[in-house]
Order: sequence, then structure tokens, then C-alpha cells
Amino acid sequence: MYLVDTYYIVLLGIFGFALVLIIIDPNVGMYLDLQLRNLVVQIKLKYYLITMGTVIKYNNWQLKREFKKRMKDHEKHT
Repeated sequence: MYLVDTYYIVLLGIFGFALVLIIIDPNVGMYLDLQLRNLVVQIKLKYYLITMGTVIKYNNWQLKREFKKRMKDHEKHT
């Protein structure tokens, strides 16, 4: 029980300290907001890479293949 109380006290202290910094200096709030937005973007990026990565690679391969075919056809006609 003592560890749980200590955990909550430390957690409350950290959030309290961050809140005091935000109140004293607005740049801290903007910095924390920027870091949170960056974290969200990075999480979305990882999610899209995991879910769409294979589709994007296949489409890239298909586009390159089609481009090479058209380049060969263009070289034949010129």
C-alpha cells in the first residue's frame, strides 16, 4: 500500500510541477503541445507504414515497371 501511495504522490508532484511551469511560462505549454502533436504524428506515421507499407511498395514497383516499359517504347519510336 505504501508503494501505491508513493506512486500517486510522485505522479501528482510531476503534474503539479508541469502545471506550475505552464502557468509561469507560456512557452512551456506551447512546447508540451508541440511535443504531443509530434508524438501523434509519429504514431500515425508508424500505423500507416505498418498497415499501408506493403500496398505502397507494390504500387511503387508497379509504377516503376510501367515507367520502364514506356521509356522503352519511347526509345523505339524516336
